[in-house]
Amino acid sequence: MSTSTFPPVKEFFLLGKTLKSHGTGGHLRLLVEDRFRSYIKPGAFVFLDLDGSRVPFMVQAVEDGQHFVMLLADIKGKQESDTLTGKEIWLPLEQVKPRHQKSPRNINEKWDDYRIHDQKSGLFYAILRTEEYPQQLMAVVDIEGRDILIPLSDQLITEIDKDQKIIHMEIPEGLLEL
Repeated sequence: MSTSTFPPVKEFFLLGKTLKSHGTGGHLRLLVEDRFRSYIKPGAFVFLDLDGSRVPFMVQAVEDGQHFVMLLADIKGKQESDTLTGKEIWLPLEQVKPRHQKSPRNINEKWDDYRIHDQKSGLFYAILRTEEYPQQLMAVVDIEGRDILIPLSDQLITEIDKDQKIIHMEIPEGLLEL
């Protein structure tokens, strides 16, 4: 589908995902956190996960209005863009600012293998699953039989230990009681 070429990439960064086609011209509506939107610009390459392979596409145009929308080069019309809905959007890791690389989106393993360590209380919480909310990835943990949502936000994460599969966080007071 893509005729764009890009040199081999060793590590990728998960930027977001495509939602659905937008209009009839081949545009795609995107779910991308505001702080990552600047990476998607005309002339830049993004990689879409197609059947387990990350395929490069050049961004032809971007619209940042009521919806965040991009048009990819070589995609002609709604029928072609419909085949790209619900796909993960990736960037080469070396193109991502170091402060963004610590984002929980950069963890490629299964989340349910990770635990959250609350540095204030010293307690650990096993991640049951994650849920994608608009502009925010949330970890679901069990506290006394209740599912509690913890935002996997760069502002709360102090360190990610990939070897031990622990996300060290400073969880704001009261968040775990909601």
